[in-house]
Amino acid sequence: MKPFGETARETRAKASELAEKTAENARLTAEAAKARIQDGYGRARAATEDFAAKASEQAGVAREAAGEAYEKGKVQAKRANGKLKKAAEKQPLTLVAGAVAIGALLGSLLPKGVRKDEE
Repeated sequence: MKPFGETARETRAKASELAEKTAENARLTAEAAKARIQDGYGRARAATEDFAAKASEQAGVAREAAGEAYEKGKVQAKRANGKLKKAAEKQPLTLVAGAVAIGALLGSLLPKGVRKDEE
């Protein structure tokens, strides 16, 4: 049988070796976790930047389309105004008759009110 002191030294050495291995494993695990977190952060940041760039591009396209639609609307309004002026000059009675017809149509679409006398 080994002396008690020698067994204690061996046990202490094994415990120390085990503690060093455990500390090394913990350090490696922490480094791996840190690397994964940094990688995830980098991917999230890249995705966010990509999303922001696409959103900005889409906003530019929408702004341009709205500007084009506005310009087309202006041209069509000027054209319609010109046609209306020509029609008013050539056939003023037809224009008045059309306006009366439209007014009558709109009037017929309005709900009938109930008079206080009829209640």
